[in-house]
Amino acid sequence: MNCLAFRSASVLSFSAVMIVTSLVSHANGQLFRRYQRSQPTQRSTQPSTNSVSQHWTSSFKPNAKVKDFGAVPRASKQEFIFEFENTLDQPIYLTGVRTSCGCTKPKVMTPEVKPGEMAKIHAKYDTVGFKGNRKATVTVSLRRNQPRTQRGEIQFMVKGQIRQDVSFSPAEIKFEKVTSGEDQVRTAKIMFAGKSNWEILDVISTNPNITVEKKELRRDTRSRRVDYELIVRLDGEQPVGLFTDQLTFVTNDANQKQLTVGVLGNVQSILEVKPIQLGVIEKDKKIEKKLIIRSSRPFEIKSVKADDQRIRFDETAGKKTLHILSYKLDTSETGKITTKIKIETDDPGQPLAIVDFDAQIESETFTLNDKDK
Repeated sequence: MNCLAFRSASVLSFSAVMIVTSLVSHANGQLFRRYQRSQPTQRSTQPSTNSVSQHWTSSFKPNAKVKDFGAVPRASKQEFIFEFENTLDQPIYLTGVRTSCGCTKPKVMTPEVKPGEMAKIHAKYDTVGFKGNRKATVTVSLRRNQPRTQRGEIQFMVKGQIRQDVSFSPAEIKFEKVTSGEDQVRTAKIMFAGKSNWEILDVISTNPNITVEKKELRRDTRSRRVDYELIVRLDGEQPVGLFTDQLTFVTNDANQKQLTVGVLGNVQSILEVKPIQLGVIEKDKKIEKKLIIRSSRPFEIKSVKADDQRIRFDETAGKKTLHILSYKLDTSETGKITTKIKIETDDPGQPLAIVDFDAQIESETFTLNDKDK
């Protein structure tokens, strides 16, 4: 066989081998794909770091899921704070809030909520730009970071009926900076347009310390206008602190017998006195300090008593708006002192004031200087 014939035979043999190899590979590929299709689909069980999970939000128990303001006068201020406790062992974050209706304007009050603290979302019901039956779903977006980043949502609903034939002025009744023990009075107007025989039959308050007297100012058959003046009284028995309550007006309106408006206020203590926090004190160190008590009106201190006998106050006399009480602390024993100071006065509005006292007595105290660092 000459060289040319030998090379041609070799080429033909190599081509045949390649064709057979290609056919075998194609057949194996088809068999593998048929095998894959015959197997059940396997999905990853690894959780996504950005997954949306609702299960961890189910432990939150809000003070209310729905706030129904009922029938409210036009231009009256209607607000509510939704709250729920963070029952987890880690902080949660309120990352956003949205509403399904512009009649409600929500706002996150607590972007970060630590364990045991209360999350708060403020909802304002717009009685000026909207009318009739209105409701909105308020959706709050939540996030936690452990054991991985998880997101969730919690929803609330706000609804009510905004009456265009009834208006209220001012928008709400406020008792701001009220001194404890003093009676206070506020006035408001409620105005109706529609029927000249419209009448307020009763006023119901959610607060027993708030009473309302109504006085008819106008009843015009031609314009079908009826106006009332409201005299709202807060008595001196209202406890110190913030309060939010509601007045319900019962009317003879066959279509809507009740109307509601809000009442809020802040009753302040007569006596102004700060808690005593001495921190860490060295044993046997001489401690003589002063406690300042202020009031908006003159008062007399009858007695000052401490639950812990190591604290002794000097007597003070006279009726005045500022008292400076000197006291001594016995530091001969180590340990924690957490007690209360009871101050008895002659003021009927606040006959007793209680002051927190906190100190820690140590046998030795150290202060690091630059050389020790």
